[in-house]
Amino acid sequence: MKKILITGAKGFFGTRFCKHYQDIYDVYGTDKDDTDITDEKAVHQLITQVQPDYIIHTAAIPVTEFCNEHPDKAHLINVQGALNIAKAAGAVNAKMVLLSTEQIFNGNPESGPYKETDIPVPDTVYGQNKVEAEKKLREVLDELWVLRFTWLYGLPERGCSMNPNVLWNAIQIALKGQPAEVTDNEFRGFTYVYDVIDQFDKLFSLPFDTYHVGSRNDLSRYDITCHIFRELGLESRINDLLIKTHGPKRDDRLDTGKIQSLGFHFDESVNSLTKCIKEFSYKL
Repeated sequence: MKKILITGAKGFFGTRFCKHYQDIYDVYGTDKDDTDITDEKAVHQLITQVQPDYIIHTAAIPVTEFCNEHPDKAHLINVQGALNIAKAAGAVNAKMVLLSTEQIFNGNPESGPYKETDIPVPDTVYGQNKVEAEKKLREVLDELWVLRFTWLYGLPERGCSMNPNVLWNAIQIALKGQPAEVTDNEFRGFTYVYDVIDQFDKLFSLPFDTYHVGSRNDLSRYDITCHIFRELGLESRINDLLIKTHGPKRDDRLDTGKIQSLGFHFDESVNSLTKCIKEFSYKL
């Protein structure tokens, strides 16, 4: 049985990944309470002890505002921490997966969807961290997959962490019953977390490379939220609870054609949202 070490194992993606693959791989999860990834010696000791075949590095500080306000700490964890993991992976001949983000394209003047060959122009510290981490890891590891994710979403589950996401945010608006502003000028992919996890082990047979991962979406954040309300049986509450706003345009959608041509499949965001809501039998 192949052994996987996953960092950020107590996070939104990590908890679900560990639960899904615990009987398929020998999964060893570590998180900030277990291992300080900024401590190069501790990282080397851990990975030498575990001797994984694959390392999936999800640990990061992804909160945009925090990273902008604390750039030194963000860099230490998001860049140096990732580099420490990569160096230790190379020392034990482990293959590595780095989870990156659509947010590296936040500052690009042209509109998405972006291909892997497009040059990112991040306008946030978090995006800049991820671009730097990608570059530095490629310099020390040949056996590396870089996965740039669109925004993952899902619903609460026992034993699994939650993160702010487009579906859960919409449900929170409905449960609170208080009108909330939702922009019609933000365009990004919204990907059901299990559409990634269910296929994740296919990655290990793909060439080492950079891949854009997730669902395609051409609808604005406002239109997607309206779709969620309809699927939840709340169409009559749309005008009461959703206030359409029109702020600065954001378009960091990803073109995921490359990885889909190699055997992965992702539904359009509207279809995957409908599927998720039906799987959980969620109605309000």
